[in-house]
Amino acid sequence: MIQSQSCVGCGSELTGKYCSQCGEKRPSPHDYSILHFFENAFEAFTHFDFKALRAFKTLILKPGTLTRDYLAGKRKAYVGPLQLFLVANILFALFGSSSFRTPLAVQLTNPPFAAMKQAKVAEEMAHRTITDEAFHREFDSTASLQAKTWIFLMIPMFALTVAVLYGFRRYFFEHIIFATHFFAFTLLWMTFVRLGIVWTVWATGVHLTDENFDTLASLTVLIGLGVYLFPALRQTYGGGIILSSARTLAVLVLFFPILLVYRFVLFFVTLKAMH
Repeated sequence: MIQSQSCVGCGSELTGKYCSQCGEKRPSPHDYSILHFFENAFEAFTHFDFKALRAFKTLILKPGTLTRDYLAGKRKAYVGPLQLFLVANILFALFGSSSFRTPLAVQLTNPPFAAMKQAKVAEEMAHRTITDEAFHREFDSTASLQAKTWIFLMIPMFALTVAVLYGFRRYFFEHIIFATHFFAFTLLWMTFVRLGIVWTVWATGVHLTDENFDTLASLTVLIGLGVYLFPALRQTYGGGIILSSARTLAVLVLFFPILLVYRFVLFFVTLKAMH
């Protein structure tokens, strides 16, 4: 799978590390290492070009194709996974919903470990001699910023979930790439859903409470992710319709524990950032 005698980009015969016709690099074992993933992370912060536009189009319209091509070594035509995720995260931060931001009122009443979080907040308030209202306001403001910054924590957790469902015969790097592409789409989809609902409410004059808005947005996001995830998994990993459907449902169910872990970490990150 890794070594190839012909270019995965144009099909020409390879005589060296790079294709003499299109410049595509021959896949190597290093390309599937975690070290290579972090090398790409460094590049993501220092380089960006308009190949992202082509990558976004493929990501949205052809679920799983971007991941499959990247793992096969076809990478010259697209921007890297982390670069794509970072751009999607920026768009989400500017225009997206606050779904990943968890207010203190929710943190203190929802699992996991609500009692522990209540005790920690009481300790922090006593130490800082601050009113309950002021502490809640500062926490929510800080959490709003930290939530969009720490979304990347869910990528390795999601990748581990996919690895469990598909077995560990593959490189974990492959699951990381799939998870990165999936979360890039998730952020774009959540942004689109929020803007779409806001525009529809404005155009029709319908009044929605915050609770109704969140319910409608969450349901729409979940349905969209399920519709997207099924072809994305089949395109990337293969498998029949029945088995792929079962794995899609399992991934969607396991997405909620991942979100709970993320929110638990976010709670302590937010408290630390408030100091």
